[in-house]
Amino acid sequence: MRHLLPYARAGQVIGLLGGSFDPPHTGHVHVTREAIKAFGLDRVWWLVSPGNPLKARGPAPLEQRMTAARALMGDPRVEITDIEAHLGTRVTADTLAAMRLLYPGVRFVWLMGADNLAQLHRWGKWREIMETVPVGVVARPGDRISARMAPAVRAYASARLDGQARRLLGRAQAPAWCFVNVPMVDISSTDIRARGDWSATQGG
Repeated sequence: MRHLLPYARAGQVIGLLGGSFDPPHTGHVHVTREAIKAFGLDRVWWLVSPGNPLKARGPAPLEQRMTAARALMGDPRVEITDIEAHLGTRVTADTLAAMRLLYPGVRFVWLMGADNLAQLHRWGKWREIMETVPVGVVARPGDRISARMAPAVRAYASARLDGQARRLLGRAQAPAWCFVNVPMVDISSTDIRARGDWSATQGG
């Protein structure tokens, strides 16, 4: 199985952006590039999931989403991977635990939009995520206020890094998280599916 997984060497700081990517779009690209700059990441891996446990409907076939993501991203610093399908994990905390065993010495940073931070307390084993890996949060339009009032934010208020220290996030000991505001592309996979318009997945 190992030859099917991304390569990383000890000491690298790698951001992990998980999701169904159904479909991938320019918003994902924008978040990725802003996160690399903000948090001083060596690389970012898009973890294209087999399915989202919080969503009732299943996504498009995995290979279709992987192909679309590779065509869209086109950045040598970004790896598109279906590692969760190979690991057999569906819950983010379990994926992270397995990856820490597979990649000793690699420093992972879990990346998310502010909208996901607002609902993080609904995720399975969400406290385990916060306790075991630094978390980088990139603000999206309309989500800043709700995210700042989120249960996860209140629970880990003392673990927040100041924005001036954001490039140290990958070297921080969990729990540690940082919230950055960046100019955002206001687009979502949900909107694209609703319009039946995959043209938004082109370019980047």
